[in-house]
Amino acid sequence: MADSALAPGEATRERILDAAEELFAHHGFDATPTARVAKAAKVPKGLLFYHFARKIDLLTALFAERMPPAVPHDPAEVVVPGDVAGSLLRLAERITASQQRSTLVRTILWREADTHPEVARCMHNFHSELVEFATQVITLAAPDLADQESRHAAALAWTGTVTLALNTARLGGTEHDLPLVATLLATGLRRSAPVSG
Repeated sequence: MADSALAPGEATRERILDAAEELFAHHGFDATPTARVAKAAKVPKGLLFYHFARKIDLLTALFAERMPPAVPHDPAEVVVPGDVAGSLLRLAERITASQQRSTLVRTILWREADTHPEVARCMHNFHSELVEFATQVITLAAPDLADQESRHAAALAWTGTVTLALNTARLGGTEHDLPLVATLLATGLRRSAPVSG
């Protein structure tokens, strides 16, 4: 939302969050003093603390307000009936498109998860939502394929692969062969499916 559409206090708060997002992503949370955030936002330090009583409140506000939901879709929107691999690939496309809008926040998430419990909780919740969603997608794509434990294990593997691919892409690393991984998971699920008789 443009600053002109916001009330003055809201516009100031957004400028502070913009500055914090940029600085935390490039320099780290602990290495960025609040005075530097205030200077980048062009506000007095006291005004920063009016909006965010503690420095950690800046960090938690970024995740609460600027991190897109892990699963912004209905599982049925990505499911290709009878095609687990195709469904998983469509899920990956949706997740990737959603997360590209939050590159700086994801950078902060990965960087700070080891040192700040608030961030670790955010990452854990994000991951849990993705695993649950992927399990639903697999179940809807092929309801009779494998048992719940196997579907959950496949969803866990897929979520780990997709989140690693997102992080690797952010760093300019090697691309992952998601179609191959999706096919391997679908094949494994077919092999573990109960034999009807």
